[in-house]
Amino acid sequence: MIPVLTKEQAYKLDKETIESGHLSQEELMENAGKAVAQFFCEKIQNPFSKTVIVVCGKGNNGGDGIVTHSYLKKYYVSSKIVFIEKNHGHSKLLKKYKISKSEFSIYNKKIKFDNYDWVIDGVFGIGLSRSLSDKYIKIIKELNKNKNIISIDISSGLFANSSKSTFFVNSKHVITFGYPKLGHYIETINDLYITDIGFKSISSDIQNVEFLDVCNILKSFKMKSNIHKYSTGRIAINAGSFNYPGAALLSSRAACKTGASYVNLFIYPNTNYNQDQFNNLISNIKSSYPDLIVNDQCYINGNFDEEDNPLPKYNNVLFGPGIDYKQDDNFLSGLEQAKNLVIDAGGFQSFPDISAYHHKKTILTPHLGEFKRIFQLKDNEIVDIDLLKSVQKKIDQKIIILKSFNTFIITEDMIYIMSRGPSLLATAGTGDVLSGILVSLLSHGYSRLEASILGTYLHAEAANYYMNYISKDGMTASDLIDCIPHAFNELRRNSEL
Repeated sequence: MIPVLTKEQAYKLDKETIESGHLSQEELMENAGKAVAQFFCEKIQNPFSKTVIVVCGKGNNGGDGIVTHSYLKKYYVSSKIVFIEKNHGHSKLLKKYKISKSEFSIYNKKIKFDNYDWVIDGVFGIGLSRSLSDKYIKIIKELNKNKNIISIDISSGLFANSSKSTFFVNSKHVITFGYPKLGHYIETINDLYITDIGFKSISSDIQNVEFLDVCNILKSFKMKSNIHKYSTGRIAINAGSFNYPGAALLSSRAACKTGASYVNLFIYPNTNYNQDQFNNLISNIKSSYPDLIVNDQCYINGNFDEEDNPLPKYNNVLFGPGIDYKQDDNFLSGLEQAKNLVIDAGGFQSFPDISAYHHKKTILTPHLGEFKRIFQLKDNEIVDIDLLKSVQKKIDQKIIILKSFNTFIITEDMIYIMSRGPSLLATAGTGDVLSGILVSLLSHGYSRLEASILGTYLHAEAANYYMNYISKDGMTASDLIDCIPHAFNELRRNSEL
């Protein structure tokens, strides 16, 4: 796995590298600028026919931009520099790299960034901690008129530790150095390229967030073989309602496609519906999906005597997809007896906050709004590293899978980031599919952390398969389920299982 650094950790790594004599500040800047120029020449189509404008701010990020321009010139790429400020503070660098006055200018309204084939963004680095002035907001808006932007280290305007940025450069590529930064994943970016510029090995005391290097971590997983339908553990999926029966079907079908051997679906209508309506719904599900085991006993509003509670018979329980009302205490006491529990969507209605989730072997899969309600956060509260660390202190052995631009897997002592899923996953029902995948993997004997990592991978890879081999548009949650076997094939190929 790849460590993901906060701003403070990145600065500490810089300092340790320089103070150890491993590399000087000037050598790090030289390596950074050279790496950006090499990326351009190696990754951009027909690079030597392109025109480039390198936009430089006052700090080290601007210095990296100057070095980038110098190397582009050596590689015979047409490049110019524009400084945002007249007092840019880079006179020594200009002299060192023998950059003539004809090669740079000071920003003015006559400069049109979209007149160039590519923009290299060296305005702000990871040190930005203040809101942008009106001047810089206007400049970033002008920059974004060009759709081909490469940002140095981080998109200018983004904060390294949080998502509170309002205006930032819409980068096509971001070249970061040594290790990714948290801000790369809290906001969405198109393509992140991590390059080694010679930092010292990272010390263990500054690792508490990691990017999932999927190909490596999956090699440690062993596919479960010789599976019998009772040896894997029985699954109860408590999902759906008359308003949202589809969520129950999606999660159940996803569990089956992920290899679950024994799945029993319970649908709990609320008190507005009668027995005949319930019977018709169950009959329709059974006839349409004969591979599902559907419980035909009607527990109106989840009310039943404690001795009649069916849930303690099941090792692995999913609760929540499509449920549109709060469950009663008898039902919730049955959840407590499951070996493993996954809670999603409507299941969160039955718990006022994180302290009410007593079952420690639980995976919760909220989207951002649900996440804020579970942890009693304000709607406008910023997601940053301090907030995520505060969440870690409250989860008491549970695992949180936060579904956002990227997927965050939060445990008591580590935060993992999964960044493989395409935008196609922003489709109704895909969260139900993920919860079904997770409970299925738990039934196969994977630990909760293994199931969380493997499940989010399969979920994302199934969407990638659809995008790469079927269509870049129009994926439904049912389409995603059909692609799960292909995701397993990709898993085996990557991990050599």
